[in-house]
Amino acid sequence: MTNSTHKSDVIILGAGINGSGIARELAMSGKTVTVIDKSTIGSGTSSKSSRLIHGGLRYLETLQFKLVHEALLDRQELLRIYPDLVKMRSFYIPIYKPSPRPAWMIWFGLKFYDLLSGKNKQHHSRVVSKKQFSVHAASFKQEGLKAVFHYYDAKTNDLQLTQRVAQDATENGANFYENTFISAITNNKEFFTVRTSQGDFTAPILINATGPWIDEVNSKFEFPAKFTIRKISGIHITVDGLLTNDLMFMQTKQKRIFFVIPEPNNNQTLIGTTEREETDLIDNIDVNEEDISYLIKNINNYLKPGFQILRQNVKDAFIGVRPLVAEAENPTNLSREYELDKHTFGNTTLLHVFGGKLTTYLSLARKVRKVLKINISYYK
Repeated sequence: MTNSTHKSDVIILGAGINGSGIARELAMSGKTVTVIDKSTIGSGTSSKSSRLIHGGLRYLETLQFKLVHEALLDRQELLRIYPDLVKMRSFYIPIYKPSPRPAWMIWFGLKFYDLLSGKNKQHHSRVVSKKQFSVHAASFKQEGLKAVFHYYDAKTNDLQLTQRVAQDATENGANFYENTFISAITNNKEFFTVRTSQGDFTAPILINATGPWIDEVNSKFEFPAKFTIRKISGIHITVDGLLTNDLMFMQTKQKRIFFVIPEPNNNQTLIGTTEREETDLIDNIDVNEEDISYLIKNINNYLKPGFQILRQNVKDAFIGVRPLVAEAENPTNLSREYELDKHTFGNTTLLHVFGGKLTTYLSLARKVRKVLKINISYYK
C-alpha cells in the first residue's frame, strides 16, 4: 500500500440523503466512515424532490401501511432533531367534480393518516367550508368544488437537510470526498479497495447508496444484486409569486397527484410532480416541454382565469429520478419501500441500498447498522 491509501471501517458510495444518513449513523456508532461521491453532497435526487417530509398519504391507497407509519415516525423525529429545517405546514385537499376519488375515500384516508401520525390532535385533519377555502386560496376556482379537507405534513429544504446530515456525520468523524471519480473497485476477501481520483480507499464493508445510479454502478463494477430499479422521473416547475399561502394536494383526472407548494422566502410557487419511466442513463435524463405542459395544464384546471399560468411564467424546471425497487426475477413488481441487499465475500461485506425516500433516511440508516451487526458504542 502507498501513502495515498486511506483505511476505514466502512466506505459508502453516494452522498445523497441515504449515504449521508448512513454515514451519520455509523460514525455516531463509533465506526470510521469514508463517503465518496462523483459530484457534491446532495446534488442528485436528494435535492430535486417536492421538499416534503411526509408519510405519503397516497401510499395508503396501495395499502403500504408499514411505509407510511415508518415515515410518520421519522417525520416526528426530524421535527425534533432539525426544528430549523423541518417544520409542520398546513395542507388543503380540494375535491372538485368530477374527482377520480370520492370525498369519503379521501376523508377516510386522512383519518387513518391521523391515527398513524399519533396523538397530537393539534395536527389532525378536518373539514373546511368552501367559504373559508376561498379566503385561503383566492386563486382557485369555486365552481365544481364539492368538499375541502385540511391536514398537516412537514416541509424542508431537501438540499440543506442533506448537507446538515452530512455535516453531523463529519462532526462525528466521517470523511466526505466530493467530485471524486472511481476507476476501479477490487476485493481480496479481506477488504475492498476503491481506486479513485483522490487516491485509494480500503475497508472491509462497502455500501452502495448511489440511488438512481445503483444499476449503472452494479453493472460497471460487476456487483451481484438481488434487485434492480425502475427509474421514475419527477419534474417540478417554479413560477413567480404565490398562488396560495398554504400547500395544496391536488389530483389529476388520471388519478395522479401533484402538489402546489408556496415558497414565500423566494416569492415563488413550486408545482409538481410528474411520473415518467426512464430508460436512458441517469446523467442523460432532462426535463422536456411535454412535462412542463403537463403541469401547467393540470394546475390551470383549478385556477381562476386571472391566475392561469402561461409558459413564460415558468422561471425554472428541474427533474429528479426516483429509484423504485424491482425484483431481478420480476421487474414489474415495484415497491415504494427500500430494500437492503447484503452480500458476503470472506471477511468483506457489500451492501446495496435500493430505493428509499427523503423522509425515511433515519429508519433506513438504523436498519443498515443492524444488518451489518454494528453495535452502538456511543450515540449522541
